[in-house]
Amino acid sequence: MKYNVFFLGILFLGIGCKQNKIPEVSLQEDVRILASDSLMGRETGSEGADMAAAYLEKRMQDLQLTPFDADQDYTQDFSFKPRRDPHTQIEYGAVTDSSLNAKNLLGLIDNGGSRTVILGAHYDHLGMGGEGSLYRGEPAIHNGADDNASGVAVLLKLAKMLQEWPEARDNYLIVFFSGEEMGLLGSNYFAKNPTLDLDQVAYMINLDMVGRLREEKTLSVSGTGTTPVWSQMLNSLNPGFELVLSESGVGPSDHTSFYLQDIPVLHFFTGQHEDYLLNALKQYRDGTRGDPVMTAQAALIAEEDLKKLAYYFSRLEGLET
Repeated sequence: MKYNVFFLGILFLGIGCKQNKIPEVSLQEDVRILASDSLMGRETGSEGADMAAAYLEKRMQDLQLTPFDADQDYTQDFSFKPRRDPHTQIEYGAVTDSSLNAKNLLGLIDNGGSRTVILGAHYDHLGMGGEGSLYRGEPAIHNGADDNASGVAVLLKLAKMLQEWPEARDNYLIVFFSGEEMGLLGSNYFAKNPTLDLDQVAYMINLDMVGRLREEKTLSVSGTGTTPVWSQMLNSLNPGFELVLSESGVGPSDHTSFYLQDIPVLHFFTGQHEDYLLNALKQYRDGTRGDPVMTAQAALIAEEDLKKLAYYFSRLEGLET
């Protein structure tokens, strides 16, 4: 298959292009760390979210990504006052007793191209539950293995592939967003305070909940109507997914923030499942069901399917949107 040729080209031809060999970290290892109880569900503004950000910053250093914040580090810090009324706007920059601090993480793969592709995934989750959770018991850690440690892990793996791909022409900005669960806060902040000229952005791809690709290989892709070429390209180059396409560029995830800036977007999603947002948490606490983190690790997207996803990304290279 063509996607195997692409993957092998990355794996073998690209190794000699970097002075230092990039460390190999498995998808499962990234998910295990990000979804561990010690990170307490990675709620935005919490110590657990800061621990997750520190881990991702180290991973980005190991991947030899170029820091791309205005301060020439990996972190784009922002503060905000959480809204109590869902109909009010978030107040960014507010410094009060009730304000929270958060950070996006930005790393660039600079191929000397004239345009940049943004690849994003949010790393926050729901902490101990509350608003947004389907769990109605006592406060308990919501590990967020699929939502969205899976998207972060897949993006880290894709970043490694792109870093080792000698034929890449586009630049790739890898962004890990905070505040998605509170209302797309991190992506909204970045889109309104970008560290690059948004006119140079070709498109944005969002990976949110990509950890449960079922046996039938159903892959949901939203945003196909945000540029005329998406649907034809996705169908004609399909390497073996059962595609479910949606035209809208607006949805409850970070691609929306970029679509509202007139940037073409795609959101990849492998679908809902019985563990979503800890539906299985009570059964796990009662001892009648396995650890949701371990379950998610076992069901993560297979390496062969990751190659197919990477193949899609390779064929987007240079695509006029």
